Amino acid sequence: MSTLQVLLLSIFIALLILENYGYGYWMISRPIFAGPLIGLLLGDVQTGLLVGGSVELMYMGVIPVGGSVPPNAQIAGILSTVFAILNGGNAEVGIALALPIGLLAQLLIMFAWNLNIILIHGADKYVEAGDYKKVDRMHLCGLVVFFFVFFIPTFLAIQFGSEFVNNVVAAMPPVLTDGLKIASGILPAVGMAMLLKMMNFKKYWSFFALGFVFSIYLGLNVLAISIIALALVFAMHAMRRQEADDDGFDDEDEADGEPAGRLLGQKELKKVFRRSFFSMSTINYERYCSLGFCYAMIPALKVLYPNQDDFKEAMLRHNEFFNCHPYTGNAVIGVSLALEEQRAAGKPISAEAISSTKAALMGPLSSIGDSVFKATFMTIFAAIGAALALDGNMAGPFLFIIPNVLLNVCSRWLFIKYGYELGTNLVVKMKSSDIIDKFVEGATIVGMMVVGAMIVGFVNLKIGCVWVIGEKEIVLQDIINSLMPSLLPLLLVLSYYWILIKRKKGMYICIIASFVLGIAGKVVGLF
Repeated sequence: MSTLQVLLLSIFIALLILENYGYGYWMISRPIFAGPLIGLLLGDVQTGLLVGGSVELMYMGVIPVGGSVPPNAQIAGILSTVFAILNGGNAEVGIALALPIGLLAQLLIMFAWNLNIILIHGADKYVEAGDYKKVDRMHLCGLVVFFFVFFIPTFLAIQFGSEFVNNVVAAMPPVLTDGLKIASGILPAVGMAMLLKMMNFKKYWSFFALGFVFSIYLGLNVLAISIIALALVFAMHAMRRQEADDDGFDDEDEADGEPAGRLLGQKELKKVFRRSFFSMSTINYERYCSLGFCYAMIPALKVLYPNQDDFKEAMLRHNEFFNCHPYTGNAVIGVSLALEEQRAAGKPISAEAISSTKAALMGPLSSIGDSVFKATFMTIFAAIGAALALDGNMAGPFLFIIPNVLLNVCSRWLFIKYGYELGTNLVVKMKSSDIIDKFVEGATIVGMMVVGAMIVGFVNLKIGCVWVIGEKEIVLQDIINSLMPSLLPLLLVLSYYWILIKRKKGMYICIIASFVLGIAGKVVGLF
């Protein structure tokens, strides 16, 4: 590639990854979607599908919870795809590089978080002065920080790293390259084991077994089993459903909880909604998303507090520490809008009460966001999409991205809307309606059956030992298959699951074990 091509590709990649923190958390930079997209740009979609799907499964369950910054799947997936394609479509090379790239990306993101501390301190003086336009600019400068933190290493890696990778691969002995191919077939087991750990395998193991059996003995693919799983979930719900409407958001409840004399209209709520997509642009280690919360609230605060002193006081109030999932965080924004509106209307709502309410809501809503949206919704669709991608099916990335984009838009708007209308009753309504519990249970059942099916098609572990006794050839793999097809992949996934629940750094142990097993197994002639 020419320097200009590398420059343009690096700009595109940096802008793509920027969504993860900068402009909305759309999931378009996840390996399952970004891999095929990069493959399309570089003229090798199939390698993009294979590497993207494999890296997605490797990093399955490796999600940022609370304020943690884990190895980054997005950068790992994208650069692994680039190196694989530039190496002549050698997917094994890209997959092998995914772990070290993800670890280096982890350091880059931590560096960006620290740089953003400078921005939030720069914005503090504008908040105190009530200069909201400069507050806006300082917050959006976080986009520039993240862009260059992603762009510069990406450009250097592609410009100078591609040839280095090619030379290393060319110098590898055949036994090593063959071992990497075997390891690439084993690595999906890591992601599947992570899913089992996240989805309460001890309770729902029977659905996992059902998906596995459907796939081996009926020959059903992942998509078919996903549909069967959804049908089972709806059937179970229908049998349990009681006559009373328990959705928690009925019209009567809304009417009873809605105070009269609204000061904010749809126009202001929509402005806050649009700004909420930039809530993490200046995420940092000191006050996390404080400036993003303030940035989202500004259009409403301007309407509620025409007096400049009151407006400055409100901005200061919402520039305090804030950390919550970007979707459920909008519920805190909605509740804060309701409280600020009552305070502006002269109700006895103190500044301390508003701050205390925000702090009280952060914990439970973060838990809902991390467990339901990150650990359940996103990973279930990622697993289904990755399974199809590994099979070379272009529907995989779309089955992942469409539900996640819809979830992003709808949940952000509904949390603001109901947070504003219901106020502090929102969390009580959510818990009393059992909506969250029902959703998690249904998604877990689907996920368990999908993982069971994926083992059959996407964990490739076959023994190559053959003995000749007299005139009869004995193939060890055939003997194993006569006991149960895909028995070795099943045992491998369950072994990795055991390691993950027993070891704190289990993911790294499993990934390294996959490479050791693949390469050493090839050396000794096991595979």
